[in-house]
Amino acid sequence: MPHCKQIKLNLADLMHLGLKIKIARIGKGFTQEQLAEKIDKTRPLISSIEQTGKVNHYTLKKICEVLNLDINAIENSSAEPQESYNLKDQNILQDQMNQMTLELSYLKNLVESQKDLITSLKGQISLLQKETKK
Repeated sequence: MPHCKQIKLNLADLMHLGLKIKIARIGKGFTQEQLAEKIDKTRPLISSIEQTGKVNHYTLKKICEVLNLDINAIENSSAEPQESYNLKDQNILQDQMNQMTLELSYLKNLVESQKDLITSLKGQISLLQKETKK
């Protein structure tokens, strides 16, 4: 496993600011449109930021607040924009993004099923309480 952790660290170092924002946005379950609304900007601007990694400090600060990111950490660890990556790096990052999106979908489904289970258990507890009072 230590080898896997090293790979993840290297991938994180390769990500430019825009990709980090995109991953955080998807992780929070926001669309580009939703993030744009929360910071009073447009969806095309969010798209541009995610593609180029270029954003002014004020907008970055607002994005970090909404996505609960540490602005200092994200600014200091950002790599160059995507043009500096080779195709292999881009494919690896895209595969990782696809996997994270799939995992997020599974987690959302799990949360929904857990909510249903909790509701069902609450109903059963209520029935048992009524029966024991009789």
